[in-house]
Amino acid sequence: MLSIGSLEDADGEGGRYRDYFAHCDAYVTSEVVPTPGCDLALDVRRMPEIRDASFDTIYCSGVLEHVDDVPAAIAELTRVLRPGGCLLLGLPFRQAIHLAPNDFWRFTGYGIRKLLEPAYEIAALDGMDAEDPDFPAAYWTRALKR
Repeated sequence: MLSIGSLEDADGEGGRYRDYFAHCDAYVTSEVVPTPGCDLALDVRRMPEIRDASFDTIYCSGVLEHVDDVPAAIAELTRVLRPGGCLLLGLPFRQAIHLAPNDFWRFTGYGIRKLLEPAYEIAALDGMDAEDPDFPAAYWTRALKR
């Protein structure tokens, strides 16, 4: 499993994301710059250090809104994910600006589908923290690479 944008791998509730994926044989962390505790420094838009189809699962949450070229990032995630592999994305919709000036995007469910299809079958696309289903705070997406 590859975790993109891991920082300290902290889940914000006192745990670590890696603990959610304890069944994985390997859990590789990454951040855009060298970061203590992270395995790799990666630019999600271009990851030549990772071989094609080398991961079964990719976890990427709270990252793509900070990437200036989202289609390039999706293309790279797709390249390093094996066929049948699972892409787990957390993408904001209703969220305050953060990490300015590098906060570029918010995503709708329709936009997420447009980004992922036809390379993926979307297994789940769920709005989170929403009293109104048309106004979620974020989307959690589970997509399987075709």
